[in-house]
Amino acid sequence: MRRTSRYTAGPLIALLALAGCQDGVVSTEASKFDAPAASAPAPMRLAPAGRPNLSLNGGLPDSTSVDFVVGPNGGVFYTGNHAVVFPSQSICDPATSSYGPGTWDQPCTPLQTTLKVHAEVRHANGITSVDFTPSLRFVPSSSSSRWVWMLMYSPEAVGAQSDLSSFNILWASRLGGPTVDEAIVDTSLRTYVDTFQGVSLRRIKHFSGYTLGAERNATTDSSSPP
Repeated sequence: MRRTSRYTAGPLIALLALAGCQDGVVSTEASKFDAPAASAPAPMRLAPAGRPNLSLNGGLPDSTSVDFVVGPNGGVFYTGNHAVVFPSQSICDPATSSYGPGTWDQPCTPLQTTLKVHAEVRHANGITSVDFTPSLRFVPSSSSSRWVWMLMYSPEAVGAQSDLSSFNILWASRLGGPTVDEAIVDTSLRTYVDTFQGVSLRRIKHFSGYTLGAERNATTDSSSPP
């Protein structure tokens, strides 16, 4: 069934409000896990209350190209079987903001116009990548309900019992490039895994691309790009 790829701010608020309800569904499965390290992927029951709650059902091509237009009101946008959630006023205006490692937490002026975003989705050898253009960063906030979130369809996670490392969402500066586990230096960027629905979710502070199913580069972090 085709899903609508854009939502107004009202439904987005409703999605965020439902997050607590979904925790109740997942908590029984997640209770099987020992407490993970601060940067390791964690069961969804440990995710911040402000996270979005979406169902990703698969069924679309593993590799595709998607274009969408986002503005100051934000919204929910699907990139193939995956999705990005933008709260309102969450995108830094690329015409005036800085971009690059070391800038992710700098204040910026929120985007007040519309912007076309292109996404390339690829799946090969068990690895899924979504690469976005143009490069963007997002308005810093201490509130998880104001964060931009990336959700990636991970059906192999259904019923996972212990090790969730295969479902970690890692940053890649380019499609197919080396990956970086940003949560090592910023625990707000850790991945949370829904082992009931098969979804990985994490906060993102910037585009260019994100990868699921790849091993992280143990010697680099987001302040030292690959």
